[in-house]
Amino acid sequence: MPMRVVVVAFAVLSLMFPVLSRAQAAADASTIACRALEAHTDDELKVTVIVFHQRDEAQRSQLAALLREHSGAMVEVQSGDGAWRRARLVRLKSCFGRGLLMLPAPAPFSDRAEFVLRVPAK
Repeated sequence: MPMRVVVVAFAVLSLMFPVLSRAQAAADASTIACRALEAHTDDELKVTVIVFHQRDEAQRSQLAALLREHSGAMVEVQSGDGAWRRARLVRLKSCFGRGLLMLPAPAPFSDRAEFVLRVPAK
């Protein structure tokens, strides 16, 4: 019987971990949870470009401010594999609330991929 309780508790915690991770990312004011709209990789140029916006509506104004203040700057992105990667951030002036990331290829991003964006401390 005690083993069954351990297995159930482990299963519940395993299912909650992604939810808790997302909540932490959204709660951390220095990060923004984002979603890729398009991701393209050019193996010859060795670059991946990602058109993205915020994942959560609550962070819309935070992303807008970050795009205005840091367009052209180096940022960091964390994809599903947990690794932080450096990327160049560009504000897309013709697409309100959208950004563009350029990073070295290969990069584990695809259309609709979710990731976390942050501006590194100086």
